[in-house]
Amino acid sequence: MHDADQRLAAASPDPGPAGERPPVAPARRSGAVLIASGQVAVRDGRLLAEGRVGDEVTLDTARACARQCARNVLTAVRDELSGAGGLGAVEHVEAVSVWVASAPGFTDQHLVADAATALFTEVLGDGAGRHARVALGVAALPTGSPVEVGATFRLRPEAAAP
Repeated sequence: MHDADQRLAAASPDPGPAGERPPVAPARRSGAVLIASGQVAVRDGRLLAEGRVGDEVTLDTARACARQCARNVLTAVRDELSGAGGLGAVEHVEAVSVWVASAPGFTDQHLVADAATALFTEVLGDGAGRHARVALGVAALPTGSPVEVGATFRLRPEAAAP
């Protein structure tokens, strides 16, 4: 039996108390693909805003949050690729997912997501920054952030992890 099989058999079905969080990587490489975990709208250790867009959060504030989320994603990618050339190791952005905590009836998630898209193309250029995208409205996001952004990147062959 493999060690992982033994650990599964021994694992408690109880998740334990809330607040004891397992470690999550901000970015993870697999060959020429890098996946960045979702990032919320935090700057200098504080959320830019809290709540749902269309209620407590305006469209303009949500767009600023989306831009900050994208900046946090790019920072995580840069840090993961620090030994491989930083952001210069990115061949292109494959896909971006933008989740918007939305009030009932709010339907401009795409306009919020446009601010994240704009930063990816501003930083990486029109060719490398252009990506497929999904923008979804949800009831709530972690820590009360109005926006969360995650992304998948294609790396240059010389930067791909073995």
